Amino acid sequence: MDKQLPVSKFSRGKVLGKALLKIGAKKSKRFITNGNKEQNHEEIADIIFDALGELKGISVKIAQQVALGMPFLPPAYLEKISKSFNAIPSINRALVRKIIKTELGVYPQDAFDSFDMSAFAAASLGQVHKASKDNQQLAVKVQYPGIKKSIESDMSLIHFGLKRFAKGKNVDHIITEIEERLYEEVDYILEAQNCDFFKENMDNKNIVIPKVYHKLSTDKVLTTSLLKGVSFETYLASNPTQKQKDAYAQLIIDSFFYSLYHFKHIHADPNPGNFLFMEDGKLGLINFGCVKKVDDEFLKLYTNLHLAILENQEDEAIVKQYQKLKMIPKQMNTKEALAFYCEVIKPLDRLYIEPMIDNSYDFKENSNFSKRGFEMVFEVQKKQTNSVHMLNETFIFLDRTLLGYYALFEKMGAKINTQFAVELMNEFKEKRI
Repeated sequence: MDKQLPVSKFSRGKVLGKALLKIGAKKSKRFITNGNKEQNHEEIADIIFDALGELKGISVKIAQQVALGMPFLPPAYLEKISKSFNAIPSINRALVRKIIKTELGVYPQDAFDSFDMSAFAAASLGQVHKASKDNQQLAVKVQYPGIKKSIESDMSLIHFGLKRFAKGKNVDHIITEIEERLYEEVDYILEAQNCDFFKENMDNKNIVIPKVYHKLSTDKVLTTSLLKGVSFETYLASNPTQKQKDAYAQLIIDSFFYSLYHFKHIHADPNPGNFLFMEDGKLGLINFGCVKKVDDEFLKLYTNLHLAILENQEDEAIVKQYQKLKMIPKQMNTKEALAFYCEVIKPLDRLYIEPMIDNSYDFKENSNFSKRGFEMVFEVQKKQTNSVHMLNETFIFLDRTLLGYYALFEKMGAKINTQFAVELMNEFKEKRI
């Protein structure tokens, strides 16, 4: 087993303190020597990610969420995050037995008819074992011990990095949003409820959601039916036809907008590991730890904004929509607000909306979609001065999820039809009038 996760406040605080001292030294050195700013960013990014690696826990997952939602970070940080990997060590057999006994009251061999002590899959916050009970094949997710205790110290390091290097005055509300989602992800009882909710409400015979076995689940152990399918990487390696890839991509995009507009919840983790490609064109959807609920008022503003962009309304009208979402300060005069929108937001929202301009979008023909996005983000980041505190956290989660799906479609070289999404937007708007 890898080095144990530092759990106590003292041990994790020690790692954090060392990192902060090193960062302070780097800042002082650059101030004294008038050193290269970008080099300083790279050196400090190294310090932060070395500390995150030592903290293990959910630290890298936090960093990845930050990167997905906050493209204003310096390129050095985005690059480090893009190369990062989940640093959670595996749980050995003795510890798995202990966790099962603590959570379910009996050892694995007594709780299940069979239980494979070797994990067959990694979860972001633990690992998954195959088991069986009453002739049913099961997947048992076991949470890594100490994860919940690690959130506070890990978030403090990320918070420090954002406050120091993000171009803005206040990131507290964004940090709070990420922290709330993380605490939800380590609550397997809540995940079980989310899974039940989606299974009950997702009205699509080709989307398969596992059944939760509540009597074999707790806040640290989650038992569901075992879905039989292959991973995203395995599926692509099998050389599927273009028609098959297009069909799966369509399932993903339609299920996103269906869940958003029909029951105002989204599965907010676009990780390809959350999909299983099954027989007969069915798609398994798993891991419901990161689910975002959207209220009716926000969805109205979100819908009006995107329809206004699709209708190619004047920039002044788009600015007003962003002001209602509190993403452009209302105290800005018209000229300032328009300049801010055109310089910072417009390049990004046009890229985001690009796949919806026509009825369909071919990611094989637009295989540079992500590359253009990163280049645009970097360009905007150079100009941006104080807009971090204006980001709407719900807007971040919706957009980062959809952009995550676009990245999957690009890897698949898939073509999607976006007419369904636009129809849902228009239907929702009409109901609200």
